[in-house]
Amino acid sequence: MKFIASLLLLFSFILDADSWLPPEPMAALSADASILVRVEPGVLPNRDASNKPHFAKASFFRWDHQGHYQPYQQLSLQNKVSPLLIYVSNQGELITLDNWYNSGHGDVVVLYKADGSVQKSFGLSAFYSRQQLEQLLRSVSSVQWRCYEKSPYLLQHEFYLPIRPAGVIKINLDDASVSLIDEDQSC
Repeated sequence: MKFIASLLLLFSFILDADSWLPPEPMAALSADASILVRVEPGVLPNRDASNKPHFAKASFFRWDHQGHYQPYQQLSLQNKVSPLLIYVSNQGELITLDNWYNSGHGDVVVLYKADGSVQKSFGLSAFYSRQQLEQLLRSVSSVQWRCYEKSPYLLQHEFYLPIRPAGVIKINLDDASVSLIDEDQSC
């Protein structure tokens, strides 16, 4: 009986191992510093008086060469609460990664065109076979699909995203094409 109680206690720690702090505003600067994007987290239902979800919002600012960033666009993101990471290109295209409180679920990568419209969104099935998906580690709220030891990066019009168990996804921002590169790389 002590063995069963110990085992249940161990499983309760494993299941509770997934915790999230409240999201905070975040910002990203393009490589040439011409575009600044600021993301304000959304509000989940029951967290405000309206009891309706408010999706995350992105505000875009352009450098005016007179010492200021001027606002030029605001849009609602597909993330109910907030993305985990954001990247912006020199042309103003936005890339969001993952979902706060639900990493690995839903649209894990969303590409927004410079005009704010969604170019393409990707779920995990765009990067993994069904068998590979079943092998990914999971917690109560998340799927461990990204390689956290290596950072994603944007180079010109190509976005590089390290994934588990090993490899790098390359996404072309011009046509949203996806390819797996560096399959032998360790995570």
